[in-house]
Amino acid sequence: MSESNANPASGQQAGFQGVTRKMLERLPLPGDTRELAVVEVTYPPGGVAPLHRHPVGGIIYIVEGIAESAYGGDAPRQYRAGETLQDQADLPHTHFRNCDPDRPLRFLTIYVLEPGR
Repeated sequence: MSESNANPASGQQAGFQGVTRKMLERLPLPGDTRELAVVEVTYPPGGVAPLHRHPVGGIIYIVEGIAESAYGGDAPRQYRAGETLQDQADLPHTHFRNCDPDRPLRFLTIYVLEPGR
């Protein structure tokens, strides 16, 4: 989640150019000091993320559209609506894009975070 900046006025977070992020849930995990966070992310048509790293791992569920993703030296792979992929921690996220030039890509990212992170 390091790629986002909060926009308190809208309740949404802005990420890379044209990307929006909306925190849907942030709940304490019973018996644990960490929290479960569910974030809705929307990429604009043809949107591409720059090289980045994630400070924590997570799971991505594609709600609509087709994403293409790769970490490190892996070849890019496509993920379609209804499929999941893993957001890997501390590895270079070398490739992530919305494959559709006409429609947005929408997905949910689920993280387990330290409080306040």
